[in-house]
Amino acid sequence: MKFETYDLQVGIRLAVLFAAMLGLAFAIVYEREFSLVLVLSVIILVTAISFVRYSKRVIRDLSSFLNGFRYGDFQQKLSIRHLGASFQELESELQLTVERLRKIHSQQAQQAFYLQSLVQHLPLPFLILHDDDRVEIMNMATRRTFNVAEITNSGDLASFGASFQRDVLQIQAGESLLSNITIDNSEEHYILSATEITMDGRSQKLVALLNVQGELDATELATWQELLRVTSHEILNSLAPVSSCAQTAASLIADVLASGLDDPEVRGDLEDIRDAVDTIARRSEGLMGFVRSYRQLTRMPPPKMQKVLLGDYFQRLESLLISELAKSGISLNFSRHPAGLTVLADEDMLDQAMINLVSNAADAVRDSGHGRIDVRAFMDGKQRVILEVEDNGPGIDPNTAKSIFVPFFTTKQQGSGVGLALVRYIMLTHDGTALYSPGPKSGSVFRLVF
Repeated sequence: MKFETYDLQVGIRLAVLFAAMLGLAFAIVYEREFSLVLVLSVIILVTAISFVRYSKRVIRDLSSFLNGFRYGDFQQKLSIRHLGASFQELESELQLTVERLRKIHSQQAQQAFYLQSLVQHLPLPFLILHDDDRVEIMNMATRRTFNVAEITNSGDLASFGASFQRDVLQIQAGESLLSNITIDNSEEHYILSATEITMDGRSQKLVALLNVQGELDATELATWQELLRVTSHEILNSLAPVSSCAQTAASLIADVLASGLDDPEVRGDLEDIRDAVDTIARRSEGLMGFVRSYRQLTRMPPPKMQKVLLGDYFQRLESLLISELAKSGISLNFSRHPAGLTVLADEDMLDQAMINLVSNAADAVRDSGHGRIDVRAFMDGKQRVILEVEDNGPGIDPNTAKSIFVPFFTTKQQGSGVGLALVRYIMLTHDGTALYSPGPKSGSVFRLVF
């Protein structure tokens, strides 16, 4: 019979222990020799200790091997082949199990890394709200959106608007709602969507934020364009015959007056009629010109995008504007950071937008006696290129500011309400936006965000 190593080791110890116990019993009953009893007792004790230590060593090796799994150590190896054939089979099975677990762990690690990378590079911002009031930022899109490194708790959300903080806290899983987020003094619309996730047995609320400001701006602009297209067409069709008839009538009256009409009373009446008809003709032409100015909002071609080096562009813009502004005592200052900042834009359309903004700023400070206009270019925390026009004028009333980009709206007596609406349209065609905010002390700040 072939004895296995573990069985042999255990058998020897058990045999010695059994023999010593029999000898001890015999010595106690028959010999009654104290020295023999003592020796046999020592042998029994040593053998029992050896047996226990040997068994514990095997169990300890197995326990240490299995305990490594709990801490994710799948690189360890177990060597128990020397204990016998049955342990060889056990070692083989354990190694196969370890290899299988190692593959599963590797796959899970790869999947976790893939999912983490995917979440980090998703353009959609995510927030996770924990039960203990903690708020966790999920990805880089969230950091870019809020322009911060960390948001740690729900109180931090208040800096982006009280309504936004309330919406995030009150939205329930499965719900969606439209919310406003105020970032860098500008308000943008986001759709919030919430879902419930469970991690480590605890429920948490995940809130996804979808920026719909661009879509809302584009829809609003398309609506205005369609309205302007229809109304301008109808108004021009109605005004054209009025203007033509008025001019014809004025021409006929002029011919009658030139024919040498002698009746002074009739002549005076005809001159009054001629003046009235001239006024009608002049106002008709003025209204037609006014309407035609709006038609450019519906007929602008798509932008021809090219890389514009803002340093060179500012030099050209300064040479174009500074002499006219200097006549009114207005200083014009340009700055940019970094020096080599560029923007992808249609340079002609950019000229139109910037000239409109600088002209508006000049109108705001013209009567101040110390007018100043600062034109800046920089990159914000979201890595967006910003062109900023700031003046030190009286600023815009908060109630009025809500409507300044709306077509037809103007605060100037001779204004048409086209300028800022055109600026906004130009920026939308560049996948950007035009924003207004009050100046830090006074005046106005207009930003073109690319």
